[in-house]
Amino acid sequence: MKKAGFLFAVAAIALLSSACSGDDSDDSMESESINSAGSGATKGGAGKGGAGKDGKKTAVSTQTVDFDTCYADVKKYCVASEMNTAELMETPCRELEMLPIPLTDGGKYGPMTLKAGPYGGKTEWNEGAGTEFVNPVNLAEPICLPVGVQTFNEPASVNAEILNTRNVDYSLYSIFRPACFKPGEKYPVITWANGTCGLIAGYAPLLTSIASHGFIIIASNSTWTATAPTNNVQLRALDYAKALNEDPDSIFYQRLDMDNIGAMGHSQGAMATANADGDPRIKAAIFWNAGNSNEKPFLNVSGERDVGGRATPETMKTGVDAATQPGAYVYYHKVLQTGGTSTGHLVLMEQPERVLDMAIAWWKWQLSGDEEAKKMFVGDDCGLCNKSEDFDYGHNSLMK
Repeated sequence: MKKAGFLFAVAAIALLSSACSGDDSDDSMESESINSAGSGATKGGAGKGGAGKDGKKTAVSTQTVDFDTCYADVKKYCVASEMNTAELMETPCRELEMLPIPLTDGGKYGPMTLKAGPYGGKTEWNEGAGTEFVNPVNLAEPICLPVGVQTFNEPASVNAEILNTRNVDYSLYSIFRPACFKPGEKYPVITWANGTCGLIAGYAPLLTSIASHGFIIIASNSTWTATAPTNNVQLRALDYAKALNEDPDSIFYQRLDMDNIGAMGHSQGAMATANADGDPRIKAAIFWNAGNSNEKPFLNVSGERDVGGRATPETMKTGVDAATQPGAYVYYHKVLQTGGTSTGHLVLMEQPERVLDMAIAWWKWQLSGDEEAKKMFVGDDCGLCNKSEDFDYGHNSLMK
C-alpha cells in the first residue's frame, strides 16, 4: 500500500483558542525597514485584508517601519480565553496563556504559557474571500456543532471554549505567520489540514508558535479535509499561497519561499496530508495521529489513549521501518486524564508545549536545511533520544 497507519477520528476536538504567542528576547532583531505586521501597524490581513464592519474583507494597509518598531507593537501577553472574537484572534502576541484543563483527579493542567520565536506570531482569520481559492463548504460541517465536538467527552469548560467558533468561515483560510517580517527574507510555507470537526482555533497555539520561528502556515478552515468535496483544500492552499506571493497588494508579496514547502495535518487531516504529499511542491510532512509516507520524509506523532487504542510504539515502529522514505515516530506517555477516552489523540491541542520544539526543529531541518535542528532527530544523543519516560522515539535507517 502507498500509505499506512492512519487513525481516522470520528470527531476531532478543537481545544485551545489563540492567535499568537511570543518571546521577550530581542536577539537578532536588527533595525531594518519592513512592511510592518504588528498590532496597530496593519489594518487588514493577507489576501483581501481584514474584516470590515460589514464582515467583508477590506484592502490591506501597511506601514513601513523598522523591525524593532514593529516588534515593540506586538502585545506582550495574551490570555487565550479572552481572545473570543474573530478580531481578537488576529492580535499578535509574544506570550500566550492557554486554557486550564480540569482533570479527573480534581486537579487541573495549566494554565500553561507558550512563548513565541524571534519574529512573534500572528493569525490572519478568514482569509481568501472574493478570490478564486474559496472552497466549497462540506455538507457534513453541521455534524460538528455541538455533537461532533462533544464526542471526546472533554470537560464542560473546554467544550464551552470550543463552541465559540469566532465566526469561522469554513470556505476560507486561516494564515499563521511571523508578526514582523525582515526585508529580503523569504519564509518556508506549510499547508495544514484540520481533523474531523477540529476547528482551526483549537490548533492556533501550536501553529502560531511554529510560525513565529519564521514559517507561514496556510490552513483551510474546513473540518472535513479528506472528504469530498473538500478533499483537495490542502493543495488549493498552496495555489492560494502562490497567488499571494505574486500579488503586489498582499503583505506576503515576494515573502513566501515557494521552493520549500511542507504539509501537516491532524487525524483526518493526516489522511489529507498523506493524499497531498505526493505533490512535487511538498518536501516533507508531519502526520499528527497518525501515518507514514512512501512519498516524502515524514514524522509520525501519536500517544497513549489515542483513538481506538490502535497506535502503540510497536505499531508505529513497524510502520516507520516499512516506509520507503526517511521517517521517524514519537509516541507520547503522560497524556492528560480528563474523563475523555482519547486524550492521546489531542496532545498537540491540550499540551502543545510538549510537541512545539520537535515540530519547529523538523521544519527547520527539512525546509531550511538547519544542521543544528537535525540533531533533534539523529545521532545517539539526539534531542528526542533517551527520554522514554516522556515518549518513545525511533526512526528508520533511511533517516541520516
